[in-house]
Amino acid sequence: MSYSKACCTIPPVQSNYTPQGEVVNVDDLPVYVVGPKDATKAIFVFYDIYGFHPNTKQFCDILAKNCGWKVVLPDFFRGDYAGATLLSEPPKFMEWLHAKATTEVVMPDVLRVESYLKESGVKAATLVGFCWGAKIAVQLTSTMPFFIGAALIHASLVDISDAEKAGAPILNLPSKDEPDMVKKKKKERERYKMMK
Repeated sequence: MSYSKACCTIPPVQSNYTPQGEVVNVDDLPVYVVGPKDATKAIFVFYDIYGFHPNTKQFCDILAKNCGWKVVLPDFFRGDYAGATLLSEPPKFMEWLHAKATTEVVMPDVLRVESYLKESGVKAATLVGFCWGAKIAVQLTSTMPFFIGAALIHASLVDISDAEKAGAPILNLPSKDEPDMVKKKKKERERYKMMK
């Protein structure tokens, strides 16, 4: 499983950016939305463990401006984000992660946002996941045909089996200290050949 120590020990960059989109409520879920209201394609962004951060909203604004698609960023953690204190206590952090951030926990919200997008005329979406969100993004491609691709940015906790089950093209953008999953898979194949 891939894990970047830097990801969970270095706090996010401070930003004074003013987001260009708006936060709408999909039932009780706050969702940052930016881009054309009549878009038929969307990008569904999963933030990292730091949550609804101005930097992530700025990323969404840049995507919407440059591709002309609707971009949505749900606030899955509803303001209860991981911070430096939580990250300094690994057992408590893992407890938080399992309570707030598994695919099973966020799936009802993913389905609500998918319905919201379809009701607004969106026919298909891609996924972008940062850190924790990358694991969720790759897993969703294996079960939800609405998502036609995923970009994983400094993915954490992603396992090779997640990629093997992917049901859409995946772009993995690891940081410098994350393991090379391609080399690892190649070694596994070589071991398997030797066992035959």
